[in-house]
Amino acid sequence: MITPSKSISIQDSILYKMTIILETDFNEINITDLYKKTLSNFSSLDEFVYSLDFLFILEKIMLNPANGTVIKC
Repeated sequence: MITPSKSISIQDSILYKMTIILETDFNEINITDLYKKTLSNFSSLDEFVYSLDFLFILEKIMLNPANGTVIKC
């Protein structure tokens, strides 16, 4: 699920799906609005959250817990 393998295609991996978030047009957006914008690309909420986690670890996004927004770096 996270990385591509023989049984998981690149399009189904989190490594690919996190690029969908990066390609979405926003500078700062509410997490729920971002999920609504990208909902068709994720099969579950877990995939979306894993993608956000990886982007945060890679310092591609920042999360603002005070108002629930995601900021692109």
